Amino acid sequence: MTKAYKGFGLAVLQGAIIGVVGLAPGASGGVLAVSMGIYRPIMDALLALPRAFKRSFLFLLPYGIGAVLGMLITARALEWLLHTHRAATMYALTGMVLGGVPSLVRDANSKGFKKRYLWGALCGILLILGLSALEAFAFAGEPWPLTPLTCTFAGGVIAAGTIIPGVSTSFLLMLLGLYEPLLAAFNRFTLIPLACVAVGCIGFGYLLALLARHMFRRYPGYTYYAVLGLLIGTVVLLFPGVHPFPLQLWYALLLALGFAAAAYMCRVSEKMKVLHERI
Repeated sequence: MTKAYKGFGLAVLQGAIIGVVGLAPGASGGVLAVSMGIYRPIMDALLALPRAFKRSFLFLLPYGIGAVLGMLITARALEWLLHTHRAATMYALTGMVLGGVPSLVRDANSKGFKKRYLWGALCGILLILGLSALEAFAFAGEPWPLTPLTCTFAGGVIAAGTIIPGVSTSFLLMLLGLYEPLLAAFNRFTLIPLACVAVGCIGFGYLLALLARHMFRRYPGYTYYAVLGLLIGTVVLLFPGVHPFPLQLWYALLLALGFAAAAYMCRVSEKMKVLHERI
């Protein structure tokens, strides 16, 4: 019984860490799940839900509880930072995105680098540029309104960031202008938008889990480089701009600190993966 409680508590803690990291723009909860050694078990449980609902649900429950707790801890602080210190926050978060790139490249080249993998990166860049063009065409560059349809789509984006390692959910939502409205809805417990997000996350999540498992098993090099292309395109589109010299120096320092924090987190999560495997 004690082992069961310890296992439940560890799963809640790991879910909370993923929730905190996943909510921060620039970070990827999927990468962290891979590093902690829980990515594949979670994906297997998610894909088994239709045929083994009770067992899969009980396995996923503590991770879900932890993720919600982690987001509750983080959401208000992020909303305040983006409202009062937007440029500084974006520089720090951009550094976090770039800090995760070396780890992603190592995973992509784990079986050797091939030049043809760069086609995957190009596809990722074109995909994010296409999404940006769609946003500009459909809403004339204005943020997407919070409707049931856009909230359901946002749920799909959140599922993508959780399931596909390396994809920053929050950066994608920022690109669409949905991140801060959803953050406010979450902080104020606005039920209808959150319910639509949950529906989109669950529905798209299952389909994306099937696709991601197939792609990472059959075409890992191309898939990792496509994720890398997504990151590069998103960083370019969301770059917070250049500012006057004294201020720019401070922002450059924040970028470096964000990079260092993400790189350190990757190293720590690798150690957590070893710990999880021992347990």
